[in-house]
Amino acid sequence: MIGIFKKEKTSGKDKAKIEEQKRKAVQEWLPVKDVAEDMILLKDGRYVCVLKVMPLNISLKSENEKKRIIQTVYEALNGFKDSMQIFSIGRPVDLDSYISYLQTKSKEETNITKKRLLQEYLKYVASIVTSGEAIERRFFIMLSGKEKEELKAKAHELATNLEKSGLKVELAQDQDIIDLLFSFSHPSQSAFERAPAFNGPYLPPIFNAR
Repeated sequence: MIGIFKKEKTSGKDKAKIEEQKRKAVQEWLPVKDVAEDMILLKDGRYVCVLKVMPLNISLKSENEKKRIIQTVYEALNGFKDSMQIFSIGRPVDLDSYISYLQTKSKEETNITKKRLLQEYLKYVASIVTSGEAIERRFFIMLSGKEKEELKAKAHELATNLEKSGLKVELAQDQDIIDLLFSFSHPSQSAFERAPAFNGPYLPPIFNAR
């Protein structure tokens, strides 16, 4: 019995050691050193500003308005001489509470026509969920540089030029950046769980190997 318990104890230590080594390996790979003052500090000493660009549906716009929006965005991006990264992240949207709300409204509705419309719409929403098309698409622009104030000034300038097209652009704050990093490192988990609350300025070790 003593031998069995000793073996299990040793095995547990080995497992913990392996998990710790995996965690350290991920931390070494991750280029982020810190998050503070609404910026990312990379391990090579550079700073990164992140702009959040809200989606804009232009399908209902007139042809002239579409051309104006596209041209304004083109000019804003083309006029920015520094390097940038533009990317989008899709996150599944939890529609369970919305479906429950529609079900309640359908049960409470006494008007037959409205009740039928609610039931048809409920089926439509449920079909979106089952098809996996309930995706929230988020767009970001990342700018990097060695001088904090200069980088922030450039980020604000680019945001202002993009907003001339009608887009809504914001400089990501600390918690926004943590959410973004969490979505990048835990894509499946971030679908139903928010990133840990950020109390700054230190970036907690939330990036665990799977």
